[in-house]
Amino acid sequence: MVITTLNGYLSLQNPTNAKAATATAADAQAAAQAATQKALGDQIREQVRAQVRGAVAQSGQGVPVPPTPPEAPRTFTIRGPNGEQTTIGMPPASDIIPPQAVDISIAFFMTMAIIIIGLPLARAFARRMDRKSPTPQISNDVSAQLAHLNQAVDAIALEVERITEGQRFTTKLLSEQRDAARQTLPSANR
Repeated sequence: MVITTLNGYLSLQNPTNAKAATATAADAQAAAQAATQKALGDQIREQVRAQVRGAVAQSGQGVPVPPTPPEAPRTFTIRGPNGEQTTIGMPPASDIIPPQAVDISIAFFMTMAIIIIGLPLARAFARRMDRKSPTPQISNDVSAQLAHLNQAVDAIALEVERITEGQRFTTKLLSEQRDAARQTLPSANR
């Protein structure tokens, strides 16, 4: 309240310094709140430490041990519409998840880890194999032999083509002679 009144007085006296005075007053108020909060936090910490020391002194041990809850039977009672009661017993807490489900979950996560790690490794291995298999170099002797073989096959192909042409020509001449002979011979049907 006093700060607000003081700020109002300053703004009437000098409007340019009023903003600076307002900011300074707000900073002072924020610092006072922070100091109060810190003192309160320190006080709470000290109270908690005192209670812990008192509990340790009462128990006679160095470290306080939390109490264990009593073992309660895990049963549920259900009442039907006709007033009949049914009691259902639950297994102990350690047997809630069946071992098969645990095995399946472990297998799933192991499979995922293998896939995540194995897929990049398989790709790298495949790329390495591709790089290692360049086209093999052919020696000069082998290339000369291949060139000679290629020329020989071309020559044989030309000779076979000539033989084929000669056979066609011979077949054509024979068929023309046969047709001419048929025309000159008298037929039996006439």
